[in-house]
This record gives sequence, structure tokens and C-alpha cells, in this order.
Amino acid sequence: MAKGLCVLIHGFTGTPEELAPLADALYAEGYDVEIPVLPGHCGSKADLESATASQWLHSVEPVIEAGVVEGPVHLVGFSMGAMIAAVMAAKYPVASVTMLAPAVFYVGTKQLFRQIAGVIKESWDRGALASNYLKERIERVSQTPLRSVKQFRRIIQLGKAALSEIQQPVCIVQGVHDEVVEPRGATFVYHNVLSPDKELHWLNQSGHMLCYGPEYETLNQLLVDFLGRHPDTRNPLFNHAQAE
Repeated sequence: MAKGLCVLIHGFTGTPEELAPLADALYAEGYDVEIPVLPGHCGSKADLESATASQWLHSVEPVIEAGVVEGPVHLVGFSMGAMIAAVMAAKYPVASVTMLAPAVFYVGTKQLFRQIAGVIKESWDRGALASNYLKERIERVSQTPLRSVKQFRRIIQLGKAALSEIQQPVCIVQGVHDEVVEPRGATFVYHNVLSPDKELHWLNQSGHMLCYGPEYETLNQLLVDFLGRHPDTRNPLFNHAQAE
């Protein structure tokens, strides 16, 4: 394992593609990168409707469990994925956890779909590949079952509860102009994680889609610098059995 394994976790209604620019940057720096697909997120509407919060959590665990045996594992979660990362960081001795636009506080259901679609449209100028992905994302958002939103809310509850158990170094990055989750959620995370080693970064020109926004290069460098400062900070007092 090169410098370590970065496990990137995508957001609600998203796919690994929404984290691809960051994944490429981390890989170029010598990290192994895994982006698990959350159940139901790369299939049909029926697939998403049948997926549960528990399945989303369990889908990332095998990658983390295998990784911590081999060496340092860094969790990087985006939006709902940030809340999943919080749950996993409270359970496993990972080296660090990064939360991008954590979905602590979010707009109402109808607004959620409408605003996700709006911010995606605004991100189309990042090139043909990005545009094609973002257009597909709008289609998925418009077909999101309400049952899935209940599972999304469950993840948020579990993520909030896990914050006070996180001991590892924490990096939080939030766009000031986020249209999907409330920026104050980043401050909430900062004040509620247990770790004494934590940092909060604001991207003043960015909205929700951080990896495709105008400051994506700044985001990439923030993560590279953060991970470089925390190559492996596993807490020897971390009681894995108790965490489970």
C-alpha cells in the first residue's frame, strides 16, 4: 500500500463520479483510492427505493476492515457520505476522516431535489465529461423515491450521534454558497467531534459540488496537505471491540 488507502464515500443520489477529480489527485500523490458504490445508487429507481441506510453503511465496511489490517486508511466523505464516514470513524481505527459539505442540516425534500438539480446545472462548465455526468445526475435526482429520503435521514441521525466518538484527526471543508446542505453544519461538526486535532476550511466561491466547483484545485491541495500531516495516527487506546 503506497502512502495509505483513501476510502472516498459519495453522497445521496450520487455516484463515485462526483468524487473522481479528487480521487485522481489523491492517486497522483501516491495513495491507493477506493470509492465504494452505495447500494441502489448506480441502478434503477427500484434499486434505490429498496436500499436501506444499514446497507449503505455495510457496503463500505469491508473496504475499511481490509484496509486497516494492511496500513493507514483515510476516510473522505461527501455530503451524506460525510455522515457515513463519521459513523465509520467512530467504529474503526482509521488514520483520519475528512468531511466535505457534511449533510448535517439540509433543506426540505422538494427543495432538496430542486436545489441539487440547480447546483449541478451550474457546474456544467467543467468540460464535456463533467457535463455528461452532471446531466445524468439531474435525471437520478428527479426520480428519487421518497422512501429513500427516509433512509437518508437515518444516516444523518447516525452520523450526528457518532461525532462525539471520533478521536482521529478531522478535516472539514465547506462551500460558503452551498445550496443543498446548510453551511452551518460544518461548524456543528467542528464543535461536536471529540478529536482535539481538527480543522475547518471554508471555500468562499464554492457551492455544494465541491469537486466540480471553481475551487476544486484548492480542495485537492487542502486534502493532500491534511493527509500528509497525518500519515498514520491510530490511537493505541482505541478499543475496537468496544466500538463495535
